[in-house]
Amino acid sequence: MEEAAGQPRQCAVLASLLLRAGRPVSLPRLVDDVWGDEAPPSAVGSVRTYVYRLRQALGEQSDSSVRLVDGGYLLHIRPDDLDLNRFKQTAAKAREARSNGDLTLAADLLSQSLSMWNGVALAGVPGPFADMQRSVLGELRLACAEEQLACEVERGRYAEAAAELSALLVEHPLRERICGLLMTALYGAGRQSEALTIYHTTSHLLRQRLGVNPSPELQQVHERILSGRFQLPQSTNRPVEGRHPAAPQAPAQLPAALPSLVGREKEQEQLERLADDAEASSSVAICVVGGMAGVGKTAFATATGHRLAGRFPDGQLFADLHGAGPGAEPRDPAEVLAGFLQSLGVRPEAIPETTQARGLMFRGLLAKRRMLVVLDNAASTDQLKDLLPGSPGSMALVTSRMQLHALVAAYQALPLTLLPLSQADARSFLARRLGASRTAAEPEAVDRIIRFAGCLPLALANIAARAAYRPQMHLASLADEYAPSEHNVLDAFASEEDPALDVRASIARSYRQLDPEAACLFRALSAWPGAMFAASDAANTAAQPEQRVRQTLPRLIHAHLISEVGPGRYSWNRLVAAFAAEQARPSMPEASGQALTT
Repeated sequence: MEEAAGQPRQCAVLASLLLRAGRPVSLPRLVDDVWGDEAPPSAVGSVRTYVYRLRQALGEQSDSSVRLVDGGYLLHIRPDDLDLNRFKQTAAKAREARSNGDLTLAADLLSQSLSMWNGVALAGVPGPFADMQRSVLGELRLACAEEQLACEVERGRYAEAAAELSALLVEHPLRERICGLLMTALYGAGRQSEALTIYHTTSHLLRQRLGVNPSPELQQVHERILSGRFQLPQSTNRPVEGRHPAAPQAPAQLPAALPSLVGREKEQEQLERLADDAEASSSVAICVVGGMAGVGKTAFATATGHRLAGRFPDGQLFADLHGAGPGAEPRDPAEVLAGFLQSLGVRPEAIPETTQARGLMFRGLLAKRRMLVVLDNAASTDQLKDLLPGSPGSMALVTSRMQLHALVAAYQALPLTLLPLSQADARSFLARRLGASRTAAEPEAVDRIIRFAGCLPLALANIAARAAYRPQMHLASLADEYAPSEHNVLDAFASEEDPALDVRASIARSYRQLDPEAACLFRALSAWPGAMFAASDAANTAAQPEQRVRQTLPRLIHAHLISEVGPGRYSWNRLVAAFAAEQARPSMPEASGQALTT
């Protein structure tokens, strides 16, 4: 049938025939269905053309055809060919199962009915008939969703039902049955205050928009909750063998962790204290881990997440948000939420369409649970706001190469900045990768490698990988082989196999987020001879007024391209400085092309 649809008005003719399948539809009726009172003089001829095209498209399908009957057109199809018929049949079986007391079977059948829907019915089909049917079919779908969630509430699945009902109420805020079911589910989940809040919000909207009071049924639910006499629905469900779905397992989505993490013990202890305080806190615990490109933010978050997993028995969720990934746009929070909700047991067809509603459902499912949510490589606070848990007991661990001031200000997140490794930790890093005996035998070569890599974990990992593949090679020879010249310091850390491991490309992704003025200052700073500088040094080097430079430097700090080590004092990593020098060369194109897409 999809192949037969054709252009929009032809779709409207097909919709009219399909929804009246088995009954003839007159030519004037088809014209009214497609154009209404705005039918042009050519409408009759157009309808005949559309019908002719439909006949051609359906001609090869022996079980479907359009026939001319008594001056009208009749579409002949098998009843099961129309998904609306299958939906109604399955829903009728569900109602029968519910009336017989089998709530599990009823809920399963209603879920099957809802899974037949794919977005809004007749989306994009023009005409008065399609407009009317969209409303009718939308109401049919909503009633089925209400019935399915009523079964879940009666089965005692309060937390799961509350999450879906909360999202549904956002989309239909004046729907009193949804409000009553949500109040019941929240009360059953031990969230009485939230149930009362929902009632007052809905009551206010009913009076404000419609000028009416809540229905007697809804008022009764409210009064019984207030009085403590509310009797939750008692499930009369008969157990049916094979019908009970297994309870979803706690998600465990953290990527594989490094065998060992070097030099981050202090930061891990801070997060352990934050996790310990999460349960007693009145708000969700959030930590944002920042630092320059290649400093190991993802590795730290992953390793620490595994270390904290035992404190969060309800599971761990993980998402790469592609905030600064190679060649990728930041992920849409709605897409991330859809994955989280399915991991938490929500059926795909029950996931709301809007980001706001998905976020509400997500927070509802996390209420009364202890979960760890790791959000890696975030682009902004705005990307994060719907992905954060909303109740105490859970924890969010965020990484970003940008400073997320709004997250710290609005959510009291703990900011944690990772710095390049110390000299001693860098030695330990290489010893664990290459073997303690190999590094102890050539301490001077190890120090040269460390200085060359700027103590940056990503650069050290690149060199260690090459050394691991050449176990017979002396480290001194390796240091000589990759010793930097004036112009190729970053070439030693290039990676054609994986752009995420390429140090130049990694720094470039931070650089491209700068505004033109900050990028200009960044390039100018490459003329400064040392790793430390003052604001006045930056102004003199860039030949700009010091006040203007002082206003620009925070934007470089925000992107973790430089660090503030004291009032008016700054530093940067030697590999970042090398990148700035590359960008400052007249022959070097701006880092918006190859360096960013390799």
